[in-house]
Amino acid sequence: MVKFINTREREKEILDLVIKSYIREPRPISSGYLCDKYNLPYSSATVRNIMEVLEKRGFLSHIHTSSGRVPTKKGFKYYVARLKEEDFIKEEYTVTLQLSYAITDTEGVINRTLDTLAQVSGYTSLVAISGKDKKIMFKGARFILEQPEFEDIERLKNLFYTLEVKIGQLQHLLFNYLDEKVRILIGEETGLQGISDCALLISGSKDKRLTFSLGLLGPVRMDYIKAASCLYFIKKQFKRLIKEFLWRRKKRN
Repeated sequence: MVKFINTREREKEILDLVIKSYIREPRPISSGYLCDKYNLPYSSATVRNIMEVLEKRGFLSHIHTSSGRVPTKKGFKYYVARLKEEDFIKEEYTVTLQLSYAITDTEGVINRTLDTLAQVSGYTSLVAISGKDKKIMFKGARFILEQPEFEDIERLKNLFYTLEVKIGQLQHLLFNYLDEKVRILIGEETGLQGISDCALLISGSKDKRLTFSLGLLGPVRMDYIKAASCLYFIKKQFKRLIKEFLWRRKKRN
């Protein structure tokens, strides 16, 4: 976790605004943009000076062909470290997972869940699940292709290499987080080189009948509040749906 000492509230405010703006618009953010967008009570020069301080501390990066700045991984880690669970459950999602009687196995339940999670969040969804056997599945890889960060072909190749060849390591990583909280890993925190340019959100559950961990994989420039809210909500639905499915199967038998 990144620690910050004597960071003034005004600097935190500007960093948050740069990050929120960059999540919406993946381009360098200027001081003038922030002043106009958020009607700040500071001059553009004051905001620019604050951004220079944040850059010196490693929270922002300056692209020299532009007057704006972009958040670094360190900046995103600081932003995420200050998020609270209440932030994740503010967003209300009315999507309800429906269990069709045509679904006759747990794989069908998992596929329905992963499809819904990917579509609602806009990121790649994953699940590592342990019943009779351990398995990992993912859906929504197409959403990766929609992110401007992955126009870099080498970055994209590394990511898909992890999803296809290093999937066992990814499964192991997901099984390391089986508690109910939403965990956010950014860059090298995942421990996997192929997704060091990504962020991974994980939330799991462990009981006598079934152990699983759901995840969302996307760029470091994720909308963390939306992604975590989707994960939090869909996981609750998935637990309910799995219990319903197991009850039906037991009743049929």
